[in-house]
Amino acid sequence: MPIFESRTDLFGSVDQVFDFLIRPVNLQAIAPPAMQFVYVTPPDVIELGSRLTCKAQAYGMVQELTYEIVELNSPSKFREKMVEGPLKLWLHDYIIEPHESPDRVTLINRIEFEPPGGLLGFIVTEESILDALDDGFDYRRKALEKKFLNPNS
Repeated sequence: MPIFESRTDLFGSVDQVFDFLIRPVNLQAIAPPAMQFVYVTPPDVIELGSRLTCKAQAYGMVQELTYEIVELNSPSKFREKMVEGPLKLWLHDYIIEPHESPDRVTLINRIEFEPPGGLLGFIVTEESILDALDDGFDYRRKALEKKFLNPNS
């Protein structure tokens, strides 16, 4: 199965970055504007078992997707699993690790996915999904770097 991984070094502590990421309003704020990403009645803070339904623009249409938080190990990792949506599999791990510099952390986004089958699979291919993830996480990285600025600059 294909795996996408993005790494972003951020100024801040593991606790600060984790606290930011477990708030759906923040995840919505760092999504690329072209996605028109919006959560439908999200909780203020996610917890194990939380279900998050969102609407997002992809492949020329707005899709509704539902994720469930299936693992939550505060303050270093959580995993969301797509439970309603077009892909056969979507597991997204948010992992926060200490960096070699004491005032920084590394955020790892690791996504394991399986494209849809049928006719949709001819359009939504592994390659097209990886390209979209590259673009989306490049935008997210820049947004996060602005949020977690170097305190010495």
